[in-house]
Amino acid sequence: MTDRPKYEKRLFLIGALWNWSASLLLLFLYFVNQELLQYYHKIPETMLWYYIFLGAVFIFGLGYYYISKDVQRNRDIIKMGILGKVVVFLLFLIYLIDGEVRLLLFLGGFVDLIFAVLFAEVLVRMRES
Repeated sequence: MTDRPKYEKRLFLIGALWNWSASLLLLFLYFVNQELLQYYHKIPETMLWYYIFLGAVFIFGLGYYYISKDVQRNRDIIKMGILGKVVVFLLFLIYLIDGEVRLLLFLGGFVDLIFAVLFAEVLVRMRES
């Protein structure tokens, strides 16, 4: 890539949009069509954990947005994002194997793994330069 800084800014902005759209879509489904939401995963008896999850996903999106504004200055947030996305992927994989989430929802977790790899590549390039 010839314009590395532009690519990195766009990558993290797209990461932010991914997180925000996922949290808002799941929140929308909860209020509009709980049956469709239940098709993708089991709904817990208390919604506290669900709302904490949605809030965390949205806040991580804010972190990616901040990174998109100044990639070099936010290396530690990038590290946190990589770790968070790998954990999300692993949890979705475990719950897919246990039959508690459907393949389509797991694919959302797989997208997080792709972002983790791309974010890690940014960190590696930062160390090399």
